[in-house]
Amino acid sequence: MNTREQVAQWAGTIKGLGFRVWLDKGGTYGFISDESESRVLSFGFRDGGSLGGNYGPPSQESGTGWRLDGAPWDLTTAAAVKAKLYEPAPEWTRRAAPRCGSCGHGHGKPSGWQHYQTVSQHLAMYGKSSGYQEI
Repeated sequence: MNTREQVAQWAGTIKGLGFRVWLDKGGTYGFISDESESRVLSFGFRDGGSLGGNYGPPSQESGTGWRLDGAPWDLTTAAAVKAKLYEPAPEWTRRAAPRCGSCGHGHGKPSGWQHYQTVSQHLAMYGKSSGYQEI
C-alpha cells in the first residue's frame, strides 16, 4: 500500500473504528489519536510501513519517540489501534538523572521523556512542516 488513495482509504477505515486521523500533505504518513487527544500514534507507509509512539518534551538525550512493532495495515480492529496508541514507552526512554560532577550521584529529575505527546503538542511541533489535515 503506497498510493495516496490507498492511504486515504486506510485512514478512513481507522476513522470508522472511532479514532481521529491526520494525514500529511503528501498523503504518505500521519498520526492517530482518540477523543482524549492525550496520546499520538504516528504511522508511515514508506519503506515497508512503520508505527511510532511519541513522547516529550524532546531532548538530546531521548529524542521524541520510539518505533513500535508492526505496520499500519496491521491495525484492523479498534482494539488493535487502542493497544498501539496506549503502548508504554520502552525503558530506554527513561534516562537516569544527570550525574553530578562533584559527587557522581544523580540529582534532580531524570532526563528524557516526561510525558506522552498530545495532539496539540504534536501539531505545534510538526504540523506546519507536514501540512497535517484531519480527515
